[in-house]
Amino acid sequence: MAILVRHKNYGVLLDCGPASLSTMKKQGLSSEDIDLILISHHHGDHFSGVPFLILDGFSTKKRDKSLTVAGPPGTIELMNTTLQLFFPGIPDKPFPLEYRNLDPGISYSFGPVTTIGFEVDHYSNGTAFGYRLSWGGKKVVYSGDTAWTDALVCQTAGADLFVCECSSFEKPLTRHMSYRELERNADRLKARRTLLVHAGEDVLSRRKDLVFELAHDGKRITI
Repeated sequence: MAILVRHKNYGVLLDCGPASLSTMKKQGLSSEDIDLILISHHHGDHFSGVPFLILDGFSTKKRDKSLTVAGPPGTIELMNTTLQLFFPGIPDKPFPLEYRNLDPGISYSFGPVTTIGFEVDHYSNGTAFGYRLSWGGKKVVYSGDTAWTDALVCQTAGADLFVCECSSFEKPLTRHMSYRELERNADRLKARRTLLVHAGEDVLSRRKDLVFELAHDGKRITI
């Protein structure tokens, strides 16, 4: 899982799953295109690509600009542990690199980007975030992994794009979103455009029945 949001020369990666770097390279992108990684929660499919991206920047000896990896409380400790677990002996700071723990509901500025992490309903052993990003006069909201929560109604108000997980079509999955739940709440979501990600097989097989737009690897959207 990874969504890249770019404006001019600044790139924000929303989550960084294990295949993120290889998928980026297939699209003509590299680790150099990423300035900020926002981790939604501490499940491996959402953060385990970070060490590979860091290693790429270190091993090519090309990266000299800074990279920030931020997420819910515990992200600093998680990243320090993960990097040494994946690549023992690699320098802790192979280039200008910062890990940040973010508090829910607090506005943070990273370069030209202002972001707020808001709590969603997914992670039983810690805090899971969705994110609202603002920059260049545009607003993007990312749900992260979550069951339906009314926080999405508030956060998507006035958004240009809402990127929302949709793990199943009809059958509810524990602390994940189903398409039917989104459909029932469609009138409450006020984003101008909604894009479904993290789609399960039953969602993919019924793409013709979807009211909302469905993402695929390499899909590009201009807002």
